[in-house]
Amino acid sequence: MRFSERYGFKQVRSVIQVDSIDDDLKNGLWNSFYECILHPLEQTYRYYNEDKKISEFYEKLWKDFLKDKIDSLHKERYLSLVNISINSYFFSSVKGWFQPYDLIEYFVANFPDENKVNDFVYSCNLILEREKSAYRFVNGALAPIIEEEEIKSIEDAVTLTPVDYAKGHLRQALELFADKKAPDYPNSIKESISAVESMVSAILGEKSATLGKALKQLEEKTGIGMHTALKGAFEKIYGYTSDSAGIRHGKTDDSTAEFEEAKFMLVTCSAFVNYLTDKANKAGITLVNVEEV
Repeated sequence: MRFSERYGFKQVRSVIQVDSIDDDLKNGLWNSFYECILHPLEQTYRYYNEDKKISEFYEKLWKDFLKDKIDSLHKERYLSLVNISINSYFFSSVKGWFQPYDLIEYFVANFPDENKVNDFVYSCNLILEREKSAYRFVNGALAPIIEEEEIKSIEDAVTLTPVDYAKGHLRQALELFADKKAPDYPNSIKESISAVESMVSAILGEKSATLGKALKQLEEKTGIGMHTALKGAFEKIYGYTSDSAGIRHGKTDDSTAEFEEAKFMLVTCSAFVNYLTDKANKAGITLVNVEEV
């Protein structure tokens, strides 16, 4: 991860691609598009009306999506003409960064070959996950898998948290989560929960043995009240990271943690760090960077 990403100068929303598509993601989607849809068509359908459904789809695409003149679609080479226009549209950003998504979603919704569409959707979702897009195909449409509020929570935690150790753990969690070549989801989870441990230690002014113990000490020592159900819920989340999979103890080879678990923990722990920061500020508590060993 680059310096700007590691130290919070690059927005989380660009690391997890919310309102942008970088070249790696764009090229990956295009390759899937070409391999699953365009290239098979080029090899199979060489003449207009050779397959009526395909011809009708391409005419509809030309008129209704690409908004081009129908009399410019020469029937003797209609497939190559449309594919050239598709390529131009996909790699252009005249209308906005989202043009590739608009195009592939249109194909998924309207292309007449269901088998090719299913293969394409499967391939796209692999690329979208690998390149850390904030979207996936769900029931034939691209849907967000992380909300704006969740992004904002992570951004606040990795940039505004006054406790350096907590902030450092969250940045490391984000780095491990967002690594496109070799994402380390178990250790991302470990760093996320460690951020909460650091935050609680900063409030207490001492390093506690476990987060479960520290949460019980919060109200006793600082007067910070926490609803029993909320405290219990986070103790259970902590228990998840301490179970037989051994995420917190470095036994990552046995962990089944994947993208979904790591994202959940990053979002949840960021929100909890922000919550504890607000609680400490409200109580007038000076936060102490407790040295970690």
